[in-house]
Amino acid sequence: MKGDHPHGRGGHGSRGRERARRGAAAEAVLLLLGERPMHGYEMIEELDQRSDGNWRPSPGSVYPTLRRMEGRGVIAGAEGDDGKRVYTLTDAGRERLDQRDPDAPAPWEAFAEDGASLRPIVHELIAQAKQVGRFGTAQQREKAKEILTNAKSDLYAVMADG
Repeated sequence: MKGDHPHGRGGHGSRGRERARRGAAAEAVLLLLGERPMHGYEMIEELDQRSDGNWRPSPGSVYPTLRRMEGRGVIAGAEGDDGKRVYTLTDAGRERLDQRDPDAPAPWEAFAEDGASLRPIVHELIAQAKQVGRFGTAQQREKAKEILTNAKSDLYAVMADG
């Protein structure tokens, strides 16, 4: 399900990524804290990594989820040695985690791509294009523009073949 942005892209902060289903963040928190105590930013990083960079929930969705779960007694937070609030599962949280179907996929799996992710090569391409734009001659910039335009057309053709 895409965000509610009028052009079919995600809203502010989603960078066009698919949105998580309702309750996915809370379920992810339970699973992550079932492995070890973590602070909020660490959970965001872990979800980003486990989804191959396709689900990086914003602090604006993670921290309210943590507060709600703490208010319901499912998790407990305490200030760690580094001053960050570290969360752990309570007995009620462990019970809830134990009730979860062990064969059910983790919420981040819905975002993980099959095969190798395109993200690293796209980042490299952007970085190289910036280098040409910044330091290349007019002729090099023109050639880079041609290459990128052709690549864009080729990618549209790939999708049209499907």
